Amino acid sequence: MHAPKAVIIGGSMGGLFAGNLLHRAGWDVTLLEKAATPLTSRGTGIVTHPGLREVMRLAGAQFENRLGIEISRRLAFDARGHILSEVQLPQNFTSWSRLLQILLEAFPADRYHLSSGVVRIEDGDAQQAAQVHLHDGRVLQADLVVAADGNRSEARRQLFHAPPMRYAGYVAWRGLVHREALSTLACELVGENFAFSQIPGEQIVGYPVLGADHQNTIHVNFVWYRRTSAEALRDILTDAQGRYHPDGIAPHLLRPEVLQQARQAAHAQLHPVWAEIVDKSPDLIVQTILDGVTDTMGTQRVALLGDAAFVARPHVGQGVTKAAGDALALVQALQESGQQVPQALAEYSRVRVPVGYKAVTMAQQLGAVINLPDPGMAQWATHFADPYNLIMETAVEINGVAHTVLS
Repeated sequence: MHAPKAVIIGGSMGGLFAGNLLHRAGWDVTLLEKAATPLTSRGTGIVTHPGLREVMRLAGAQFENRLGIEISRRLAFDARGHILSEVQLPQNFTSWSRLLQILLEAFPADRYHLSSGVVRIEDGDAQQAAQVHLHDGRVLQADLVVAADGNRSEARRQLFHAPPMRYAGYVAWRGLVHREALSTLACELVGENFAFSQIPGEQIVGYPVLGADHQNTIHVNFVWYRRTSAEALRDILTDAQGRYHPDGIAPHLLRPEVLQQARQAAHAQLHPVWAEIVDKSPDLIVQTILDGVTDTMGTQRVALLGDAAFVARPHVGQGVTKAAGDALALVQALQESGQQVPQALAEYSRVRVPVGYKAVTMAQQLGAVINLPDPGMAQWATHFADPYNLIMETAVEINGVAHTVLS
């Protein structure tokens, strides 16, 4: 008897979780990534959670003693350096690149295909296989297609009646800097803690992470949220040749004056250690903060997974954990249905859609303190203006997101 075939679109975190779990469940898996080069150079940090680590174990990822760095203290301080609140809350922090590399090591290399862009997907039905049409003219048949291709998902656009992603009214500037390059004060406040500062319309968080190299170099990751009008966002996303990049601009295309304005704002608005960290980060990344929802995550033979289904703002720190939980729930639904894909996807959608809505709602509540387009969120803006509430409820695991007994 032949193994059922799965085609996964998207070679990032969600795709690799799905690929590893399906492979270990006996599926014949092909993973397609449209990028021509490996994705392991992205410069962001990740807060891990117990549920995420449990799904990694189930996926065959070998990460003991090399996933991240343990940090126990959270603190908030103001522009003068006064500590406003602090708590002990141990967590493990890693880099996006390191986590992706660990997942790649667990997946069969000959099943991971770069430069494999998808142009069209045919859903199939209970009797007919799905079809995935590639840029190079190939057509792949699949019993299951997993769309893990992020918030610009082709499957979401072609096959699902999901609303477009919605701009939240602010952006996140991100960067990584070697901790050893920072001053003593910057290390004391941010380089050894999960640190927070905020003023009206802005919030910045930072924490140490392990880099992707084998020397276990420690970096400091920061995420700086800034309220940004639609007009200002368009300017940020326009390169030096006047091309507008509505889906996000690559770091090397950011205009020098845009970068200079961001660094100057850090000096003008934030405590000097934050300005130092922003200044010393070699590459700044700008992320448009979006809300994304859908009422269904499965059709006949196509499943949405991770950010292709729901995009929750980074405050909840659940993006990777949610993708991992989606992958685990999908594989469990397939096993419980006897690999009857349409029935399994209906159950998968029933279980995971409420989880996605929960994550998006909690992220909107956390973001209300930065931008408040909806008066109904005013109570949350007040709630998270309190530094204690901010540091206690940011990036903590949401029950059920990882779909494990630990979550």
